[in-house]
Amino acid sequence: MNDKYNPKNFNLDMSFDEALGRYAQTDPDETLAVQNEDIPEATIDSLIDAFEACAQKTEDGIEYWQARDLQLLLDYGEWRNFLAVIEKSKTACRESGNDPEDHFVESNKMIDIGKGAQRNITDYMLSRYACYLTAQNGDARKKSVAFAQTYFAIQTRKQEIAERDQGVAMPLSEDEQRVFIRNQLKEHNKYLASAAKGAGVVTPEQFSIFHSKGYQGLYGKTVPEIRRYKGLAKSAPILDRMGSTELAANFFRVTQTEEKLRKENVQGVQAAYNTHYEVGRQVRDAMLKISGVAPEDLPAVESIKKAEKRLKAAPAPTMIEPEDDSVIDEAIFEVQEVNLRKDLWKYALLIMVQRPNMEISTSDLIAELPNYIRIPDGAGANNSSLGDSKFSQIVRNLKSHKDSANNFIRLGYAEGIPRGFRATDKGRAFVLKFFEGRH
Repeated sequence: MNDKYNPKNFNLDMSFDEALGRYAQTDPDETLAVQNEDIPEATIDSLIDAFEACAQKTEDGIEYWQARDLQLLLDYGEWRNFLAVIEKSKTACRESGNDPEDHFVESNKMIDIGKGAQRNITDYMLSRYACYLTAQNGDARKKSVAFAQTYFAIQTRKQEIAERDQGVAMPLSEDEQRVFIRNQLKEHNKYLASAAKGAGVVTPEQFSIFHSKGYQGLYGKTVPEIRRYKGLAKSAPILDRMGSTELAANFFRVTQTEEKLRKENVQGVQAAYNTHYEVGRQVRDAMLKISGVAPEDLPAVESIKKAEKRLKAAPAPTMIEPEDDSVIDEAIFEVQEVNLRKDLWKYALLIMVQRPNMEISTSDLIAELPNYIRIPDGAGANNSSLGDSKFSQIVRNLKSHKDSANNFIRLGYAEGIPRGFRATDKGRAFVLKFFEGRH
């Protein structure tokens, strides 16, 4: 490999100017061959410093980022791939009612390509809002992208508050930020559950402890303690009562725990617990460094349902306008006390309607349900004679007992498919009505 393309020349521990100096010596439209596994592990502190150092100002004092610089920080090796992210971000900007030309200003610059020759390349001057959109449309599986999503969510909100106080128009509302990040959390919580399962977290009790460890790392408190500290009701879903800054911190916790579990091939239940706690603690430290405010000290806000309704009622389309089924609340981590025999099928439907084609395998349903409902002590223990647990058998009975009078398949809310279930339109309508306002 030519040394100028060596990914170790682009680690985040070097100064930003130094990194850019080396970057400018490469052909920007060729693959830089930057791979996550080849880059030395960056600390959260170094990531914060790199993003802060990347910001520039015009002669008029207007803050901006260069897209080529942001490409490097977000770990995109090829400009054409990063350009696709920028184009998606420009579309999102336009759909949110903003003019992309105000936030994505195309520019050109000359770079040295060796032997005294120079080349003219396309670049963009990005506003803070453009950086936020670019991060949100990036690949969150990249550690740098996931961090940027958190960083810009927090910093953008701080900037918007300052601009609001000065009477300057805000490009992205708090409602939009909350709904967007909350929906991202719903999606990535699924990936986290899958990664935890791969590490050995399989029983309902283990999933409950695993989830709790992440909160304890981030907040230094259990979920019931967080509710009490924030003055919330005993059964209140804390994720739906968070502002955008707090949601962003939890999103970073989720994405980075999943990444760490997979990248380091973490094995063992206790090791998975420790990983979730450790990542939560590091995100807490990052928040304290960026804003000086601990997550538990961020105030609880009104239910996100009200924000969703306001966005639906808005006359102009917004970037993150929720779909019709956004009233469905994936109450992951907000486990409920339910009667398994009477109410289990309702939560099974809730999970199904959020899946592609409203389908789910029986094994995935068994793994997902503990994120929604509390499993009674002993129900998750394996039955040595059957190689199954009492809880797993109850879930399987949803299909095997389909001829029972009150079975949700017989009632037309779901269908049995090979190795799983599919919700019907009738089942989706039931979920929308039953769960609206409950969480």
